[in-house]
Amino acid sequence: MIDEIIKLRRRGLSFRKIARELDTTVGKVQYQWTKLVQNKAKRSSEEPFQINSPNQGTDKKNDSIIEDKINLTRIADEKIKVDWKLSIYKENMVAQYFNRPISSWRKALRIYDVTGVIFDGGNAQSDHEVVLQEHHTEWIFKGLKSNRVYCIEMGMKLTENIFFPLLRSDALYSSETGFENISRPQEQIQKAAEWTESVSTYTYYETVSEGEG
Repeated sequence: MIDEIIKLRRRGLSFRKIARELDTTVGKVQYQWTKLVQNKAKRSSEEPFQINSPNQGTDKKNDSIIEDKINLTRIADEKIKVDWKLSIYKENMVAQYFNRPISSWRKALRIYDVTGVIFDGGNAQSDHEVVLQEHHTEWIFKGLKSNRVYCIEMGMKLTENIFFPLLRSDALYSSETGFENISRPQEQIQKAAEWTESVSTYTYYETVSEGEG
């Protein structure tokens, strides 16, 4: 199925048209495409990567270029800051698959309440989305409730209703005394998040603001 999806994407067909062409659902097409991109990224990250530049070497500056990072930091009660760094490799990979530079899409953050669920990208208790400006490299989420588990994804808006995740944070437990990081195995947060074709940006708790940029 994925081979047919790749061929049709290269012809410029949307996921909805591909689904009709293959007599399947849009969700299945989106899931297969997301899994393909993320598997490619995983395999490539395990292989040596060289950056062509006049000053090639193994210094720390070059190392930072190929690292993907997303960090959560508590800055006050019920408030966290998220900052991220997208590697040049991943930016190039996305541009190659979609035949468009990554800068042509709007970037966005999604914060999920994943309390009590095995999160797969589409089954959170609730979520809230913030569309970013190009210059944003960090964001502040306020009004988080205690005794809940949250995680955050950074990604792109392919359409108004389609979010493509690129980075996902570890889970964070918000207790009455502060925040605690939770390892991925304990929450079983899967790296291969499913697509969500239509996720309301208004379903998250009203106390969660759109942050500060």
